[in-house]
Amino acid sequence: MCGVSWGKGGSPRRVTWWAWLSYGVIVAEVVGGVALWFGDGWTFADGVQNFLVTDSLLAMTFALCGALVAWRRSHNPIGWLLLCGGAAHATTVLLVGLLSFGLVHGWTEPTLGVIVTAATASWPLGLRLFIPFALLLFPTGTLTRRFRPVAGLTVVIAVAFEWWSLITTSPYSVGGPPPYTGAFAIPVLEPIRPQLDLAAIVVPMLIDVVVLAVRYRDGDERQRRQMLWLMLAVLCAVPWAPFGISATSLQVLIFLQPVAMAIGLLRPQLFDIKLVVSRTLLYLLLSGAVVLLYSGVVLVFDLVLQSRLGDIGAALVALGVAIAFQPGRAWLQRGIDRLFYGDRGDPVRALRNLGDRLRRDPGSLDDLLTAVRESLRLPFAAFRLDGRETATSGQPGGRVEVLPLLSSDNGDVELVVGVRQGQSRLDPEDLRVLGVLVAPLAVAVRATVLSAELQASRQRLVSAREEERRRLRRDLHDGLGPTLSGLAFTTDAARNLVTVEPAGALELLGQLRAHANAAISEIRRLVDGLRPPAIDELGLVEALRQQADRLSYRAGGDPLRIVIDAPGGRLDLPAAVEVAAYRIVVEALTNAAKHSAADHARVQISVSDELRIEVADNGGSSSTAWAPGVGTASMAERAAEVDGWCRSGPSPGGGRVSARPPARCRGRTAARGLPVAHRRPRGDFPGELGVRDGKARDDAEVLCCHG
Repeated sequence: MCGVSWGKGGSPRRVTWWAWLSYGVIVAEVVGGVALWFGDGWTFADGVQNFLVTDSLLAMTFALCGALVAWRRSHNPIGWLLLCGGAAHATTVLLVGLLSFGLVHGWTEPTLGVIVTAATASWPLGLRLFIPFALLLFPTGTLTRRFRPVAGLTVVIAVAFEWWSLITTSPYSVGGPPPYTGAFAIPVLEPIRPQLDLAAIVVPMLIDVVVLAVRYRDGDERQRRQMLWLMLAVLCAVPWAPFGISATSLQVLIFLQPVAMAIGLLRPQLFDIKLVVSRTLLYLLLSGAVVLLYSGVVLVFDLVLQSRLGDIGAALVALGVAIAFQPGRAWLQRGIDRLFYGDRGDPVRALRNLGDRLRRDPGSLDDLLTAVRESLRLPFAAFRLDGRETATSGQPGGRVEVLPLLSSDNGDVELVVGVRQGQSRLDPEDLRVLGVLVAPLAVAVRATVLSAELQASRQRLVSAREEERRRLRRDLHDGLGPTLSGLAFTTDAARNLVTVEPAGALELLGQLRAHANAAISEIRRLVDGLRPPAIDELGLVEALRQQADRLSYRAGGDPLRIVIDAPGGRLDLPAAVEVAAYRIVVEALTNAAKHSAADHARVQISVSDELRIEVADNGGSSSTAWAPGVGTASMAERAAEVDGWCRSGPSPGGGRVSARPPARCRGRTAARGLPVAHRRPRGDFPGELGVRDGKARDDAEVLCCHG
């Protein structure tokens, strides 16, 4: 029944059948042994003296917990080890029942000796081999290379104490003294039997405690929570220490271990185990400290001062202990909270740790989240942008708390932290520390994103420059190149005809003039594509007036009166801002001329810290938002390229376009990923198109500003 494979080849139904069949056999053994015992007239006190009650409790506890774990976690060997431990104790119960039955019915002493030997050899396998191995594998069920020597030592200790059980006098005393002994008993070793029996149980457990401590230190949040259940079982045994730990009392307390392992494997989030363990540990330490402090002071008076305390002295000592209780409790509470909850009780320490991590590696958002998660012992942390996690640390799962971090045009950045298993939400202490950490986290995120955006902008600038060079090369090669080649061929032909056929040469010279005009037009087209020449020749305002005059005459014959209200003279603006303003105003006027019934449009331009552009027409009011098109998107992109914004939409009198390019270049980009907190006025128009809408969000480029 204990030879079930926990590999992944068996079907779940077959594994379940084996688990519960094993449990049924163990229960049958216990019931049979108890029935034989009490059926032969032995009392409950006799059962306690012969460990029948102890072995029955251990067998049933191990079997039930093992069956549940093997049923729900069939690939984890811990459940099967618990079943084997239960089977070992159940076999002892059955054999002790047979022993009592044999005594009543007159079985021979050699037969009874064999039964006693088997009973004595059975139960140690549970406490000294199977259970220590289960603890050694807890909670993952795997044995790493570093713990293989410990597993070998556990086997050696189990074999040694198994041999010891066979050569010492049996503990079973049914039938009166002297007790029946095993076949290999050596009576001379009887005086030290109680001490070695206790050591046989305690030594493997101490080894497992060390292993579990190492696993707790190296484990993740879930594994630590699982191991805390075992720690709670140990703490529950501590109050029994003042009454002495005998083999019997320790065996009774051992039943908490399989219960703790079963809960840790099946329901580790049953409740906040960290809170329970921390409070239990705190009160046990406080109780022990109070007893030790009071006893120590009394002992000092008795031994050093050679006098005994009277009632007044005892009262003063008790008062001193009471005065020291609160500071001691606070100190212990801080230490235990730091062990289980990190730095949530010390925001300054958490802030300092975050600062140290920032100084070591300021560019990694994942490392930043790891610092926050480890500082508060949280299972998960992430930065989320518009519902999409952009940086994470830890394992997601369970409940989360969301804290706002940054708000900008590209989206809202939130800090998402996972709630510890067993908790429904974070404690106020956690939220208070996170509130302190939000400010430096926001600064760190902003700095990291700025760095990423700077790198992205450099890459886009290089790409834009190379793309522009490619376009110029294509235009020169495909447009101006053939024209100039034609000029050269025509010139050669004219030179060949000038002496033999002057009339043909004159005709070719006329064609040469036409080709030259075409080349000049192509060059002008290329230059106009780079930068409107009217801006350099006339200035921004006069260039706009020139373009407004051309747009005043519509194709349908209806005139459009355009008024430009702007400062006189040339405006002192960066070159990129001039081009952006020119393109925005021309596009807005073109839209008014083509797509509205307006007969009047007004352009207002003013300069302060930013260039204020307002283009309004009287094309009639509408409550319908403008559908985003190529023109409106182009205006938004032009403004975004120089770190400005542009809005367009209907107004009470007609249409309106507002733009705010900077008067001085600030140079930014709308990079992908996390945004930089950026000021942007909220819209005055329904359905406004912001600078981050559409393509501008992904493809805006930083343009170097000159002038």
